[in-house]
Amino acid sequence: MLDAATPSQITISEFEFDERRVIGRALRRWDQIRENAHFPDLERCLSAFNEGMSNYVVVNAIGSGEEDDRIVQCGTEFRNALARDPVGSPVRTIMPSTIERGLVFWRVAAEMKKPIADVGECTNASGEEILYRSVFLPVGDDSSTVTHLIGAFSYKTRH
Repeated sequence: MLDAATPSQITISEFEFDERRVIGRALRRWDQIRENAHFPDLERCLSAFNEGMSNYVVVNAIGSGEEDDRIVQCGTEFRNALARDPVGSPVRTIMPSTIERGLVFWRVAAEMKKPIADVGECTNASGEEILYRSVFLPVGDDSSTVTHLIGAFSYKTRH
């Protein structure tokens, strides 16, 4: 029986585990890179994400307003899920949660300067129904201004 007055001597950081989901791995890596800052810088984060996660990454440049935000880079996983190349497109015309439900998770992550997760389903350009998971991670040139969001994205086709 556990003694409620005795605190546990084990901490979460002592556990070793392998996260299988890309959004969990991305969040963990983002958190390690940022160290004590609110969020890491873009180049350092992209460099770290190139190690095994580049196919799952989508990069959004944050403009002065929602209509100015653009997708500037994406891996094959995001491109395949959409069944088209979104680079250069306004984020609001691409993100499934915005198209299907009118939600702007990427803007919330930029404004709050915190990671935001999104899960859902949508129909891609080829007419396939997909189920997806994503997380938007704020990055910038300094620790106070979010200039980009790095998204980690995975999906499966509904059969």
